[in-house]
Amino acid sequence: MPTPSMAPTPQWRATQSAGVDQLAQSISGWEQVYDQTSPGRFHGALTELMLGPVQLFIESSSHALVQTCKTWAGATWFGIPVQHRPMVRVDGTGLAPGMLALHSGQGDFQLTTPDDFGFLGIVVQTDWLQHYAASQHSALPPALLTQRVLQLPDDALEAVRRWLCQLLLVQPAQLQGLSAQAQQHLLDEVVSGLVQMLTHGKHGPRDNVSAQHARRMLRRVRDYLQAHTERCVTVHELCEQLGSSPRALQDCFRKHVGLSPKAYLKAVKLNQARRELRCADSTCASVSDVAVRYGFWHLSQFAADYRWLFGELPSETLRRRGAGSF
Repeated sequence: MPTPSMAPTPQWRATQSAGVDQLAQSISGWEQVYDQTSPGRFHGALTELMLGPVQLFIESSSHALVQTCKTWAGATWFGIPVQHRPMVRVDGTGLAPGMLALHSGQGDFQLTTPDDFGFLGIVVQTDWLQHYAASQHSALPPALLTQRVLQLPDDALEAVRRWLCQLLLVQPAQLQGLSAQAQQHLLDEVVSGLVQMLTHGKHGPRDNVSAQHARRMLRRVRDYLQAHTERCVTVHELCEQLGSSPRALQDCFRKHVGLSPKAYLKAVKLNQARRELRCADSTCASVSDVAVRYGFWHLSQFAADYRWLFGELPSETLRRRGAGSF
């Protein structure tokens, strides 16, 4: 992502999505996997504005998701819910009213979001942001950007929320013909508003030992599932691998993911199977091939579970493979 002294011509685009994978792949420069966890036909939308070292977007999703996200290298992401909704978590940390979500670093992070949810995003080249803040005599403490959530005054957060919604949803058509001076002014307005907001930020809830342990446990679950996509991993197997009791694992998932371990495992596997059914380059030529590939041995139960979660049979998904109609 470039860091020019002058902002280039704003690049704006809007995407309507009928599938979680299309939505996940719509954001420029990110690596993402979205797993749908609530039942029904999904639809989502993304409006994005690129301003050199700054990326702005608003994303909406109709159904609950577990999102594994990774920004472009050297960037910090700031997330603001369009409206406060319960059950929003950043790496297991709850996002309460008056809180800003953020992630800085090279690794990925996980978001859990509910039905009918909208998120505003600001992504900034981290070094550029720090330099800009220092030039405005508002240096940001390095520890500030290591938090998962920041507590902010309601008026400061609401002002940025309103301004971003206005910019992304009402004014984009007016951005294409801006002069170079106007482009730079817009970039300055975005970043100065962000810096001003961050100067009021207070650290979110401090992680206790239990929360740190839960975060490590969830990371190990994700890594283990990624290494064993060829079969259905059971809750009992996870407990053995993690050295955890079933009750401890249940409590961890309920508190930090909002799902039971069993429901989470099934949703992840069904989403993996759906991506395979959609993949034009897949070596699996039939529904049964995909079911076996992902460890579903009871074909009729697989079809029933798949239809419950995605609102269509796996055979319907397969028929549209490669047609671009997802």
